[in-house]
Amino acid sequence: MTTTDIPTTAATVRPLSPQQRRMLEFIGGRTDSYYLMVEAFVLKGELDVAALRQAVLRVLDRHEVLRSGYPADQDGYRTIGSAAGLIDRIWTEAPGEGFDSADEALAAGLDTATRPMGLDDEPPLRMWLTRLNPAEAVLIVCGHHMVFDAWTFMLFYEDLAAEYRAVTTGGKPRRLPPQYADAQAPHDDRALDGWSTLFGRRYRETRALNAAAGTPKGPGAVHRRTWPGLSAGVVGAARRHSVTPFVIASVAMLQALADVLGDQEAVFGSAYAGRTTAASANALGYYSTTLFVGEDLGAHRSVDEIVASVGSGLKLWHHSARIQWEDLLARYDADDLYPVKFAFQPKELAERQLRLPGIETSRTSRKKANLSARRPVNLIGSYDADAVSVSMITRTDVLTDERAAALVDGFGRRLTALTEPDPAH
Repeated sequence: MTTTDIPTTAATVRPLSPQQRRMLEFIGGRTDSYYLMVEAFVLKGELDVAALRQAVLRVLDRHEVLRSGYPADQDGYRTIGSAAGLIDRIWTEAPGEGFDSADEALAAGLDTATRPMGLDDEPPLRMWLTRLNPAEAVLIVCGHHMVFDAWTFMLFYEDLAAEYRAVTTGGKPRRLPPQYADAQAPHDDRALDGWSTLFGRRYRETRALNAAAGTPKGPGAVHRRTWPGLSAGVVGAARRHSVTPFVIASVAMLQALADVLGDQEAVFGSAYAGRTTAASANALGYYSTTLFVGEDLGAHRSVDEIVASVGSGLKLWHHSARIQWEDLLARYDADDLYPVKFAFQPKELAERQLRLPGIETSRTSRKKANLSARRPVNLIGSYDADAVSVSMITRTDVLTDERAAALVDGFGRRLTALTEPDPAH
């Protein structure tokens, strides 16, 4: 989300980001359901529904982008109304008497919240709520990817919880978080040399994965693993190498890819926005619109060298100008180098939980009969004080179940090995 202190009117048109422009080109119009991002929660406790609606209104008033549309005849977005004028188009409250269970309410809410969205004259946010009984409610939050991503949802929930607290118990509004434009990283020419090396490798087997994915989407499968007791070792290894846990996990991912693909040149993309909190700074440490991590593992004499090289490469991203990943890959004729996506972060960042005071909140979802996937491999890892957990979605038309299992198990094995000192030293 982007906020601004500059006064605006409905006639003010703000420029699109390259990513937004490409998204609209892919949609081919202004009506879309493909890029709707949906999250659902069961809320248990004495929820003050009127206060929650008022909190939503305050958040709308706080963030102009949540009150904006994307006119078909203009290359930008503009405000389409005030918070008070749009709240009834965003907020839907359904009577709970008609539902026998939370699952039944979830299905009905999703059918309503995920209908095609008119981006030209409709706000990019929908919320649907029903109270099943005095102590249980179902809440669905639906945001369009033109505005919402994982980071945006996190900020939205933090703002919503703060405003709900202010409405119910009094208090000041939460300070606006740092915005993308507030802290642009300085340009560093060293990044250009680093990118030339990174994208100049052959990565034959990685490119073969991309070539095997001949369609934009394919059938998907989910592979989940949890390794109890591993978190302390990962954090300890990061401290020992003077890097962040993300660097340690990145090395494990590169090694696992090399093992399964049979190619010592391995690369993945990891989309992390150029915004930060104290928790994410300790966990990742390096920020850009997108990070690409790649190594020729065979060129290093020890694991310590690999860790140092990955850490050094990520620092170049941190000191480079912001750039969209599509532009970067096009610049280096490397459009086929993003079949693998990887993330690794603390559990509290990965879950993006809505924490309303006095309310027990749990996520819920409707199981998809036919899971589809875009990339051949998308591995999302998280860790808490004890365990490391991963959820990996793969395209079954590209990667067999056997190879997928070998990859996710190999990641755990390599990550475990990295918690031990390098025997070469």
